Amino acid sequence: MKKKYFNIVIILLFIFLASTEIGIFIEMMWHGWGGFGNISKEYTAIGVIGCKFLITFIPVSVIIIFINRIMKCKKKIITKKDLFHNCICALFGISIAIGIFLSAPNTPVLGVGKMITAILIDTFNWMHYPIP
Repeated sequence: MKKKYFNIVIILLFIFLASTEIGIFIEMMWHGWGGFGNISKEYTAIGVIGCKFLITFIPVSVIIIFINRIMKCKKKIITKKDLFHNCICALFGISIAIGIFLSAPNTPVLGVGKMITAILIDTFNWMHYPIP
């Protein structure tokens, strides 16, 4: 019974992580857009570094989680079957997040990623108007 709940937690965690990553990526693409006829902003050098950090933070943390699970499997704390089920649940959660994004692009979880990115861009001045 405990394993079923853990698989549900993994699915929900990866839905949240993938949706947040999609929200971060969308906000980074559209944040400096000036609309129709207005001047669009460009990323500064620090903004490029910050955006690269934002894009790579979640995938790197997922890889660290995956390596942690592999180490537990090597130490015989969990079985290979459990590791396989965890990987399947993670992929299922990611695919659900992509499906949710494609069917309803304005979900609250996407809003979390968009909000985090917008706050960081505006607070640390990662964008400026281009100088002609």
